[in-house]
Amino acid sequence: MKKRIPALFAALLAAALLLPAALRAQEGLEYQNPSVVIPVDLSGTFNRFNLAIPAFQPLGSGGTGEADRWNRRLGLNLDMTGYFLLLDPRASLEPDPRAGLFEEVPMDYGPWAQIGANFVIKGAVQSSSSKTTMELRLFDVATGAQKLAKRYTGPTKEARQMINRFTNEVILAVTGEPGVFGSKIIFQSGNSVMMTELGSDEAFGISGGGFGISFPTLGRGNRTAWIRRGKRACELVVDGKTIYSGDLVIAPAFRPDGVVAAGFSGPVSTNIALFEGGRPRVITHGGGIEISPTFSPDGAQMAYVSDQGGSAGIYVSSGSGGAGTRISPGGKSTDPSWSPKGDKIAYVVRERDIAVVGAGGGGYAQLTGGQGVNRHPSFSPDGRMIVFSSTRGGKSQLYVMAANGDRQQPLIPEFAGPQTLPTWSPDMPEQ
Repeated sequence: MKKRIPALFAALLAAALLLPAALRAQEGLEYQNPSVVIPVDLSGTFNRFNLAIPAFQPLGSGGTGEADRWNRRLGLNLDMTGYFLLLDPRASLEPDPRAGLFEEVPMDYGPWAQIGANFVIKGAVQSSSSKTTMELRLFDVATGAQKLAKRYTGPTKEARQMINRFTNEVILAVTGEPGVFGSKIIFQSGNSVMMTELGSDEAFGISGGGFGISFPTLGRGNRTAWIRRGKRACELVVDGKTIYSGDLVIAPAFRPDGVVAAGFSGPVSTNIALFEGGRPRVITHGGGIEISPTFSPDGAQMAYVSDQGGSAGIYVSSGSGGAGTRISPGGKSTDPSWSPKGDKIAYVVRERDIAVVGAGGGGYAQLTGGQGVNRHPSFSPDGRMIVFSSTRGGKSQLYVMAANGDRQQPLIPEFAGPQTLPTWSPDMPEQ
């Protein structure tokens, strides 16, 4: 895909050039020209859009507060998606930084075209200790038109959510699908279960700590589950309540219908079992070790780890169990995660790198390599990003990347504790 709009779109875009160069931003108001929405497929290589985000301007007579912080956060968000290549806005010779933000100064696209920008985002901020107002606009340089205008007003403590919402709007305007900033990610830090959001710098505990807590996961409706190991029994905790106590249980996952599945250790083997009340119901019978279930978006199929072929591999069976078929190439394979798009399964190869394979086998691609130990991938709710843990920085941290392996970077680098076993919620954030 080329970075600029190809010539065949010229006729469709001609009408757009007649639209006003500036549009007054109002609460919830959005202008979008659907003729310039470009489908982006993150499964392969593509050219990113060049994006400039100049410094936010003062809005009214109030102070800008943390305007620079939110300018940087917006840039980090959009860079993280893999859709954009951020340009240095200082390279532009734009004569008035207020251009496009205020009616008396119309947007001047020429200086931005000269530095190769496809899009420009401009913002104006008025902030105090209690209240923040932002006006944020997306300009399409190729068409010479404003593509998006939003105004957000609310408590200053919610300014980050404003930036995340606008990030999602930009992604929708450019790709035709909404972004997932603000969606939740659960992970383990020591003996605590933590929660963070895409687009956040912080995390908070939800388990209260305790010995032996592990394998946290999220289901639809942001339901939670994890394992708690005591001195005498292993407990499966779902939505804060113990629903099973007894033999070893490992790596739970929610089926789309809300039923919890997990590896369950019996007298002679470990199999996948469903926990629907009472004694766990075993649904695989490979005879060895079968753990780490993950389900297709419709729940019709289940992928899991099995060593029935002699070494651990990724197998796929019916969502209700039964015999499975290996889909991963040779070599030890663990930690599967089914994409919400239904087409791919991410997993760990050779106990250190992330790879993907087609849900029916084939289409293998390795996404990480030569950078520490990378484990436990989990897809974003739109299937376009992956969160995983990595030791490449000297300690275990959460990283995110595009679903094709592009733009690998720390998720919450300021969080000091260990970060392992992430799972991304299947729920899209509120838009």
